[in-house]
Amino acid sequence: MKFFRKQSISLLLLALAAACVDERQPSDYEKFFIAYGTVISAPERSLFVVLDDKDTMLLVAESAIPLEFFKDEMRLIIDYSILEKAAPGEPYHYRARVNQAMEIATVEVNIAGDNAGDDPIAVENYWLARGFLTFKYSVRGTTFKHAINLALLPPPREEEDDPNEPFVALELQHDATGDPNNDSLTDLISFPLYKVFPDATDPIRLRISYNDPEKAGGKTTIEITYYPRATT
Repeated sequence: MKFFRKQSISLLLLALAAACVDERQPSDYEKFFIAYGTVISAPERSLFVVLDDKDTMLLVAESAIPLEFFKDEMRLIIDYSILEKAAPGEPYHYRARVNQAMEIATVEVNIAGDNAGDDPIAVENYWLARGFLTFKYSVRGTTFKHAINLALLPPPREEEDDPNEPFVALELQHDATGDPNNDSLTDLISFPLYKVFPDATDPIRLRISYNDPEKAGGKTTIEITYYPRATT
């Protein structure tokens, strides 16, 4: 369980400025782009960011942010500029300059299955990238001193589902900690599923439930397939 505060970079920028790097022309290299990504700190002290979009890998050649900020496996919203395309044979796609970055809160999955709260939470988007399951969500409150948790639930009984199509049940949980529901607050959170399924070699079907404020008297369920994390 983790508490966190309102983020300083507007999520609206992602919708306005995100672009696919594969479509850029050389004349675009001086521009900035905003994307989601994961930090990889290599043994030789090189710093990389793997973007969620097509696993595009950036070598951080320049940074306006102290390098001490970046930690291995950190999830980010990153504002970057491309300096040049990588030479053939390099293990990355572009050399880049980091202009600005914001950490996305990352919380360990609660494998004990404890209930950390059942307050409403609206899921606006969700996706898998590099073994992380990320949610863009909104809650009602005045501050971000809320607890968001993803709990691993006990396996369902066979009569509740087709035994030939097994799935792993999870629940996205929210504890508003008594915060008055005055405003709508939007944020991001990531969960490292690769730590829950470290030895997985085959895809795993996930069924995730949560208390949807738009669905009175019941929970919404979403399904997503987890593919074992590829090594870089």
